Amino acid sequence: MKTDTSATALYADFAGRTLKFELRIGEIGELERRCGAGIGEIMVRLAAHRFYAHDVVEPIRLGLVGGGLSPADAETLMRFNVHGRPLAENLQLAGSILEAAVSGVPVPGKPATEGTSDVAPETSPSSTDPAA
Repeated sequence: MKTDTSATALYADFAGRTLKFELRIGEIGELERRCGAGIGEIMVRLAAHRFYAHDVVEPIRLGLVGGGLSPADAETLMRFNVHGRPLAENLQLAGSILEAAVSGVPVPGKPATEGTSDVAPETSPSSTDPAA
């Protein structure tokens, strides 16, 4: 997944290509209205696997619209890639879209924390004999 300078846009693979998903204030309001809960509650329901179908479907649809697709184009993608499919197939994507809207995503070139690395740091050999 890539990030955008807006810090809330998520790029993810969907419908055979990489698409931009973004929930702006307007989309968040619509999401909350359609799901009957605040965005934080929706996130909790997804994480606890106590979600409603709209909790999975609406972040994706509205994220596509917020990412630049027309509502008609977003609905077409939803019809072929979400509707009629098991909800679990899109659960992680829905959660990631919500997480990006609430917590943001790292801006390219600016690591979230300094000094973070997946590689263990090089250390010099010990000057003490391990048997001592």
